[in-house]
Amino acid sequence: MSKITSDIRLACRMIITGFLTALRRRRIRRKIMFYSSAGTIIATSLGFTLFDEFLSNHPLIFAIYWFYCVGLVAFMLLIATYDFTVVRRELNVRSDKELTKVLKEIEEACRSGNKGNENPKAAKTTK
Repeated sequence: MSKITSDIRLACRMIITGFLTALRRRRIRRKIMFYSSAGTIIATSLGFTLFDEFLSNHPLIFAIYWFYCVGLVAFMLLIATYDFTVVRRELNVRSDKELTKVLKEIEEACRSGNKGNENPKAAKTTK
């Protein structure tokens, strides 16, 4: 294998690793979604207004441009879907921790013989 090919592979591996590392952070993930959304809106708007005449005269460039726009949309949807699944997973973990914490508090209250709130008004609202 030539030196150039191995350098290209190393560069690609570094880019992919950096991108996957960035996806683990919510703030960076949301920035990527924002900029890809803005880029998609701008590219689509420019395609319909400013580049309209030029693109209609050059069919190959027209196809490449709109495939680029479709690629931006697909990328944006993939990032949004990934963000949705990560947030759901984080919420499930958080709710499991909260449930465990509440169950432990209830168990400790039962073991200590604490009957709970003795106030009749409060007892009515909890039933």
